[in-house]
Amino acid sequence: MGSLVGALYASGKSTEEIESLAGRIFWPKLLGSHGLDDFCRDHLPRSFAELPIPLSVVVTALPSRQPLVFDSGNLAAAITASCAMPWLFRRVKIGGRMYTDGGWGCVLPAVVCRARGCRKVVSSDVWWRASVARKSGISTGSRFAEQIYSRHYMEAVRNSDLVIHPRIPARGIVPGLFGMRSLIRSGETAAEKAMARCQEVSLPCD
Repeated sequence: MGSLVGALYASGKSTEEIESLAGRIFWPKLLGSHGLDDFCRDHLPRSFAELPIPLSVVVTALPSRQPLVFDSGNLAAAITASCAMPWLFRRVKIGGRMYTDGGWGCVLPAVVCRARGCRKVVSSDVWWRASVARKSGISTGSRFAEQIYSRHYMEAVRNSDLVIHPRIPARGIVPGLFGMRSLIRSGETAAEKAMARCQEVSLPCD
């Protein structure tokens, strides 16, 4: 859902507005393409060009499974494709080609950010496999890392100045304000811990 949250922020909404909106949404409705289209139509501009803050959305092209970046054209279509988890429901057709969840081909798009000229890259890592591996004591620097983590994940970590690892609480899957707030608070806690390392990578911490 990174593309959706990113689009809300890029549209000019404050973090407080995004949190309030997230708490009012019955998120299972967003799993269907029509529900996500309706949400985008109600809360976002129609095109990338109308966003006050530049945004890039990563999707996975099919059948090649190669990551592709959208930064122009129809905003809702790009977001819907980026959120189209293939094991749950659908693929999305844009301009005659099929696309699915961006995480399928690029679970952490730090390399994309670096290639597009970002001087500092802060990554928020919510990949379940990486979380399990870390809890098991297998870091990206361990001898077994290449067998556990994907190649593009390893590249993403190397291209990130700072990686935030939010814990995903089980209650976060509960639709409604309670579940959403638990996810947000978990993200804030992880970010606060990561901020202690900002000086190490010369990142502003306020």
